[in-house]
Amino acid sequence: MKKAVYPAIIIVMLTGCNPKPNPEKPVVERRINVSVSEVKSERMEVDLRYSGTVEASQTIPLNFQTTGTVEKVFVDAGDAVKKGQLLATIDKSDNQNMYEITNSKYQQAKDAYDRLKTVHDQGSLSEIKWVEMETNLAQAKASLDISKNNLDKCSMRTPVNGIIGRRNIEPGMSSITLTSSPFDLVEITTVYVKIAVPENEIGKIRKGDFASAIVSALNNKQFDGEITNLSPVADAFSRTYDAKITVKNQNLELKPGMVCDVILNLKTEKEMVLVPYQSVSKDQEGNTYVFVVDSNRKTVKKQIIKTGYYNSDKLEVLTGLTQGQTIVTEGKEKLSDNSIISL
Repeated sequence: MKKAVYPAIIIVMLTGCNPKPNPEKPVVERRINVSVSEVKSERMEVDLRYSGTVEASQTIPLNFQTTGTVEKVFVDAGDAVKKGQLLATIDKSDNQNMYEITNSKYQQAKDAYDRLKTVHDQGSLSEIKWVEMETNLAQAKASLDISKNNLDKCSMRTPVNGIIGRRNIEPGMSSITLTSSPFDLVEITTVYVKIAVPENEIGKIRKGDFASAIVSALNNKQFDGEITNLSPVADAFSRTYDAKITVKNQNLELKPGMVCDVILNLKTEKEMVLVPYQSVSKDQEGNTYVFVVDSNRKTVKKQIIKTGYYNSDKLEVLTGLTQGQTIVTEGKEKLSDNSIISL
C-alpha cells in the first residue's frame, strides 16, 4: 500500500514547485529625439562649374618604319625623353648585311672613279667611258643611301622632347602584330583641361575667359588658366559643347586623365535643391547620405545622395532628394535604417 502512494506524492510536489506563468511584459518602443528640416528648392546666382579631365597638349603615336622582331626597349611609361633619343630597336641583321654589301659596291665604284678621273683629266679616257663611271658611282651611292636608311629604320628615336605616356611593346614581339602604336609620346609642360558645356550655357563662354581647375588627387590644389578652344559643334548624343582650358604645368604635377572641378569666373542663375550641411553624413564606403523621415510611421530611412555646391550653411543636392521631403538635421548619430523617432 505504501508503494502506491509515492507516485502521487511526487506529482503533487512537482506541481507545487512549478511557478505559474507570468503574462508577457509589454515591449516599450525606444524613440530617438531628433530635429528635422524640410528640403527646399531655391533659385540662386552661382559660378559656372563643370567636371573636367586633364589632357596632354600634344600626343604623338610613335611607330617603327619597318617590320621585324623587337630586340630591345630602352624606355618605359613616364620616362622623360629628349629629341633623337633611342627608344627601341628591332632585329637589324638582314638590313645590316644589305648595308655591308652596298657599301662594298660603293667603295669599289668610287675607287674605279678616282683611278680613272686622272686619266679622264689628261684626255686619255673616252667621254662615253667616263659617263659610264659616273653613272656606276651614282648608282652605288644611291643603293648605299637606301640600305643605310633601311638600317636606321630599325631604331626608333623620339622626334621631339616629351614624356612616354604609354608603352605597348616588349622584346620578342613582332612589329607586324602590334595593334596599337608601340609608344605614345606626350607633351605635358602645358596641358588642356577639357569640359563639356550644356547648350544653354555655351553662349556665356568666350575664348580668353579665366578658369580655375581644382584637382582632388593633388589635395585640392588649384591651377589657373584660360579657355583657348571652343567646339562649334555639339556632341550628337550629349548635346554638349567641348571647351578646353590651357593650363601651365611646369612641375608636371598634372597628369593626363586626372579629374578636376572647373570654376569659370562667370555667374548664372540656377534652381538648387538645398539641405542644411549638418544633415549630411558619410558612411564607411564613402557614400554621402541623409536620413529621410517617414511622417506616417515616424521612422527614418537612410538615403544616398550626390552633393554639389556649398552655399553658406547649406549644401546643394544633385540627386537623391526632392523638394518637400523631410530630413533629420540633429540626432542623426544615433539613427539607423527604420529607427523610430520623436520630433
